[in-house]
Amino acid sequence: MEAERMEYFRKKLHSMKDELISKLNERYNDALSFGNDGTQDSADEAYNIYNKNLMLEKVETDAIKLQLIEQALERIESGSYGVCIECEDDIEDRRLEFVPFARYCTDCKSELEKKGIVRI
Repeated sequence: MEAERMEYFRKKLHSMKDELISKLNERYNDALSFGNDGTQDSADEAYNIYNKNLMLEKVETDAIKLQLIEQALERIESGSYGVCIECEDDIEDRRLEFVPFARYCTDCKSELEKKGIVRI
């Protein structure tokens, strides 16, 4: 991949990372404080626990995405960005544009999904 295109993705990934860290902090703090606003009966408590767990699942999903972004930035530094970690072919630009932290080309991702292994 040419240097100009690599720099474009580096900036895009850093921007995504900054935005995600901000969102992660906000969601985590919201989840911790959710339902702590007064007296609750058992139904309110159950509702609050359920919603807090949903919020924490979103935090976990965002944390995984953050890890994938950091790995993509490491691949940029090592010069292996944009190369499928399964077949070592180039990952399509359209795919990288949509998912800049993608680790697999479209064909390998499809094959992994068919086998029941869902990966980004």
